[in-house]
Amino acid sequence: MNEFVFQWPAVLALLLASIPLVWLLAHARKQRRLLIEAMGGGHPTHRKLRDILRVSAFILLVLALARPSYAPRTESISRSGRDVVFAIDVSQSMLAEDAPSSRLEVAKQGVRDALNTFSNERVGLVVYAGSASILCPLTYDYDFVRYMLDQTSTRTVDFGGTTVQAAVEKVVDQVFIDGRKDVQDLIVMTDGGDHDSVVTKTIELLNEKGIDTLLIGLGSPHQGAPIKIKDAEGNTKLLQYQGSTVYTKLEDAALRDFAAQSNRVDYLPLGTQPFNLGQIYIEYAQDKPVDSTDSDNGIIIYQEVALFFLIPALLLLLLSERWGARGLKMGPAAAVLAMLMILPKLDAATDFQNQYESAISTFKTGAYEEAVALFAELQQNASDSTASTEQIAAIQFNRGLALIAQSTAQETPQAALSFAREAQLAFLAAKRSDPSLNRAGVRLQMTAKTISNLNAQIAEMEEQNELVNEKMKTLIALLQALLKAQTELREQVIEQESASNATQQIKAFLSSQNQLRSDSKAIQLLMEELDQMMKVEGIETEETLMTEPIRHIMRAQVSQETAAMHLKQVDKWPLSRELQLDAEHLVEQILKLLESNSQQDPSDNEDWEGYDEDYDYMAESDQSMSSSEAMDGDFAANSEMQELPIPNYSAEDILMEEQGNQQFRQQKRASVNAAKVEKDF
Repeated sequence: MNEFVFQWPAVLALLLASIPLVWLLAHARKQRRLLIEAMGGGHPTHRKLRDILRVSAFILLVLALARPSYAPRTESISRSGRDVVFAIDVSQSMLAEDAPSSRLEVAKQGVRDALNTFSNERVGLVVYAGSASILCPLTYDYDFVRYMLDQTSTRTVDFGGTTVQAAVEKVVDQVFIDGRKDVQDLIVMTDGGDHDSVVTKTIELLNEKGIDTLLIGLGSPHQGAPIKIKDAEGNTKLLQYQGSTVYTKLEDAALRDFAAQSNRVDYLPLGTQPFNLGQIYIEYAQDKPVDSTDSDNGIIIYQEVALFFLIPALLLLLLSERWGARGLKMGPAAAVLAMLMILPKLDAATDFQNQYESAISTFKTGAYEEAVALFAELQQNASDSTASTEQIAAIQFNRGLALIAQSTAQETPQAALSFAREAQLAFLAAKRSDPSLNRAGVRLQMTAKTISNLNAQIAEMEEQNELVNEKMKTLIALLQALLKAQTELREQVIEQESASNATQQIKAFLSSQNQLRSDSKAIQLLMEELDQMMKVEGIETEETLMTEPIRHIMRAQVSQETAAMHLKQVDKWPLSRELQLDAEHLVEQILKLLESNSQQDPSDNEDWEGYDEDYDYMAESDQSMSSSEAMDGDFAANSEMQELPIPNYSAEDILMEEQGNQQFRQQKRASVNAAKVEKDF
């Protein structure tokens, strides 16, 4: 079927306008000739030929607007005919960061990659943990799937845990359509850890409905990773179970065993390596059957040829303007036309190359922060016309190197970790843009080790801080006991009239004072131990929180020792009391110093919490990764204090408000149901 048609035939009515156009041009040409003759001129101007060119150009433009086409073909609405449902594990174990930036984010990015590759498949989205929820039924609206994907979190389902059976039952009963056996694919992205599924029943469901299943294993199968969660106050902490930190890894053996029980189930352990799920699915479904659809329900696709009318029309217009009395003058016009067509691309390519070289030069000078900003701007402005995929990969790779340099220059492991995580994402984007860039893969491994080391340092620091806090509590308790005992002893030291009674009290007072001095010495040793724990390695002369208290406690010991000497003589008891009082004042000063410092500590913690927050909502929006990041802020943060809505909200406002309400309901359900699940991870 090769007939020639106009898809917009109504536009052809504009051809009628060529009749008055011909008359107007002829009339204008006649008037011009009469005017030239009246003025005594007679040189031909080729006006008629120019008018013919203009009318011809007009006719060709109208024909181009009518969308001339040929070789129509009918294409099925479903096209490839396969339905694909993504089932994402949203249990808390998917928050582990052994895959950048977490297993859950890797799974979500994998779905985004697949959507970018798809053009014909119907797609659905299901999330599951202890229960399953449908976020999106089968649809061709990929933008809506992306929107629902952005809302996916561990709060999306009602129950914690991991149950693949719940996901399969939900997909079979409510997502896939009857009558499409053997053309339905279920892609499950999980780290394993199935708690309650009946495997045989799950396999029977898949075989009965003719559903092909691809299991994607995420996470390291060899080394366990901690699970970072946020408490009710928004503070990041490690998930605990029965008093111990939970470590999770990919349960490779269980997933392999699951896949081995059915020919319809394939298992792909991707672990922590970068991947493109779109390419993986193309290879997976390459030899699988597709559903045939009646052509009457399809759409007609034509081969467009409007360009073959448009280009001659523009050339005719150019000729009509350059045809004069002395013939055709095309030189300047052709040069201008060529320059107008070529210069924009040349300028764009030149500007891009100059910016790239500037960023490289900035990086070499050691101005890493500025270099990161320049590479980010380059990435944002890069396009197919100005940069190849190799150049885009190079931009991301160099940005990652600059971020690693910034990470190395940080004074604290917390700050270094923030930059290292950004660098990891940049190297991952480079590898995704150019899979042949082996250096990016090597850097990914090195950065993963760096992040692991930094996490270990932070964990060690936290343990050290906990130990310091415990010792500080002990120190304060000892100081308070010392102050109380010293005060009580001073109040007992009074002049005695009876010499025999005084002799007995001298022994008692002297023994008590010597014991208090021994207590002070023990406190000094504890302070010196804390002082060593607080010092930064490599800085010998640094003063710590304990520097001044150590000086005070040593002075207090001198006062106590002198007071003990004076206690041996009754007539010097008043002087002894003054020395005891001096020791008390020194202990009080120590307590005040420690108290003032304890009030400043929370600010230090807030600084690090700020780093976490910046990382969670950073513009990890690497366009090269085609990622759609989470919305700015947490709409559910203030749900408990929401006011009544103002009338006349826009559609976007209503959608955003409903998103916040949805998050709020998910949080409430999750907090209630978490208590019902023994292992909520």
